Amino acid sequence: MPAAVKDMVFSQELEKARRFKREKARVRRICRNIEPSLLKAAAALIEEAAWQRVTLEGLRRMVDEEGVLDVFAQGGDIIVRRHPAVKAYASMVQRYCTTSKFLTSLLPDGGHDVEDELMAFVKRQRR
Repeated sequence: MPAAVKDMVFSQELEKARRFKREKARVRRICRNIEPSLLKAAAALIEEAAWQRVTLEGLRRMVDEEGVLDVFAQGGDIIVRRHPAVKAYASMVQRYCTTSKFLTSLLPDGGHDVEDELMAFVKRQRR
């Protein structure tokens, strides 16, 4: 692999790691009022929610840039199918909603304000 390509891949991975770190801190702030014993149990879910959101943003960018449909030639035929990132996005956004809803349910007040913020993100992503 040429050095320029390696540098570009490294830069993209570094940026993704930064976004993940910021998102994880954001989710932790949202979850700071969860009872300490529950917070320990929820730590893996907090990390998962952050990873899911960063990944969803990447999938969304990919679909925005490449389109919803994937056209390719196989043999002498031209095949049009749904872009693989669309399927991954649709599946992951459901898991993200479930993870977020569970985390917000652990908040003392039921997390209504936080749930509204998370659902606003999901609605923006579906447009």
